[in-house]
Amino acid sequence: MNFSSGKARFSSPAVNMTPLVDVILQLVIFFMVTAQFAVLPGLKLELPELASKTLVKTDERLEISLTAQNDLFFEGRPTTVARLGDLLEQTGADGQAVVVLITADRAADYGVVFEIIEALRLKNFNRVVMGATLKSPEDN
Repeated sequence: MNFSSGKARFSSPAVNMTPLVDVILQLVIFFMVTAQFAVLPGLKLELPELASKTLVKTDERLEISLTAQNDLFFEGRPTTVARLGDLLEQTGADGQAVVVLITADRAADYGVVFEIIEALRLKNFNRVVMGATLKSPEDN
């Protein structure tokens, strides 16, 4: 028994667009997130050397950087010592729970480092760590 009518019915192949849209959306999100990492240029700091190291988790710290030309950066964005207190308040971080990492170039002005520490103290950020590079064993 042949139930087909004499004509063969051919349909054009269909492409299901739903998975394609999902993949494209995931790619767009991926590139948007990863593009933000490429925007921030790294600072070239020559840090003092230290014999031992202490690790601080990145999610529990705020970073302040000072270049040899005394340019100040808070979390990778340029700022001034006068604005530092306001930026600390804007983070909403608890000064007792968060560690503030200060990475100052070896040639940076000592007075500016003290101004940074004073701004931190005024905003009750008491957990301050100074960044350094680890001495190699052969330098001893």
